[in-house]
Amino acid sequence: MRATCPECGAQAHISAMFVEEDGKRLAMIAAGLGPELGKVLLSYLGLFKPVKQGLRLARAVKLAQEVADLVTMGTVCKDERSSIRRPATPSHWAAGMDTMLTQRSSLVLPLESHGYLRAVVYGLADKFDAQQERQRETEARTGRHLSQATGVSSSPHQESKLDTQLAYIDHLERMDQITAEEATAQRQEAFTKFGGSNG
Repeated sequence: MRATCPECGAQAHISAMFVEEDGKRLAMIAAGLGPELGKVLLSYLGLFKPVKQGLRLARAVKLAQEVADLVTMGTVCKDERSSIRRPATPSHWAAGMDTMLTQRSSLVLPLESHGYLRAVVYGLADKFDAQQERQRETEARTGRHLSQATGVSSSPHQESKLDTQLAYIDHLERMDQITAEEATAQRQEAFTKFGGSNG
């Protein structure tokens, strides 16, 4: 009996999905990225599926590994010829792929590379970087940074659970998946849950 992956369209005998080496490698790559990013990665691979056939499993593995390598870098650039890079977290990559899936109808498919994904993630990371800079400037002006001097500060490449949740809520609000009021309520829950302060 043959089976088709509902996300990327890869086709194989159902037993191959569990014992075929490429299937194992794809599962390991997706699992290594964590549940949120791993799940959206499998959907993203569907954007590379040829029109009249399924995405070959070997090709899916290659594409997934390329994404994993991009995520592992911790930074993103819009174009490899450019030296301008921005810190990029796994949440940025997940939001970037989610954005592309939402805009699927406006994309030229199948995709040939991750170039557009890099551009989308760069835009998200650039906005986040600008927000962080404004926040640091505000804290410096108000002296708030002095009261946090004894705490452990995160590096720009390490995202706390609170930062991850807030970035995700911001993404949902930008995509009009939640209202401003729902976003405010969810941010308050995040601050309460992860021990931050929203004031």
